[in-house]
Amino acid sequence: MAMDAEQSGKHSITSTVLRALRKEICASAYADGQFITEAEVSQKYRVSKTPAREALTILCEEKLLCKIPRKGYMVKKLSLEELRKLYQFRNILERAIVEHAVRYADEEDLRNLDVLASAQVDTSHPEWIQEYHRVNSAFHIGLAALTRNNYLIDALRGVLNILQRDLIEDMKYIGVEKTLGEHRRIVEAVRRRDLTEALSITSQQINIIERKEHMS
Repeated sequence: MAMDAEQSGKHSITSTVLRALRKEICASAYADGQFITEAEVSQKYRVSKTPAREALTILCEEKLLCKIPRKGYMVKKLSLEELRKLYQFRNILERAIVEHAVRYADEEDLRNLDVLASAQVDTSHPEWIQEYHRVNSAFHIGLAALTRNNYLIDALRGVLNILQRDLIEDMKYIGVEKTLGEHRRIVEAVRRRDLTEALSITSQQINIIERKEHMS
């Protein structure tokens, strides 16, 4: 029991550091290409190097950081080409997910989607950026969960994690209300079994990369 409590405590410390670091990276508190070290994280959050290392390792797995031997962990900047491929992959995944929902979602599925699509984000709250990412991801993963296909769900979760910093930056220009409103429009299209409309809204949400290419 004592060992279980000790392990739980270590996990809690790592999770706390992880959430704080992820929030700062996604909020652009660290510049692209900036290095973060275990010692820096340990000192900043007053924890030992073990939870600092564990949190940094998880952020590497999420592709927010990249470990560079003898230098530390570099804040990863996705190139325009990488973004194009990631958004293309996401588009393929989500179009398949939406098509499945239109064809097979039952009333209980639709009620669950209604709950996810009705979630709001208070932009006056200091944690609103993280809350937006949670709400946005919950809707898209909830939609994917209707497929009951763990490989597809994990693939979408992975690409959303990699893109989370970029998605938050885009949301600042697009607006929270517009993004969340599109969630509700997708659910309504699924309810009407309108595949064309559901796919159109989904593609509009995802094809942000076209604007980036135009601006570059």
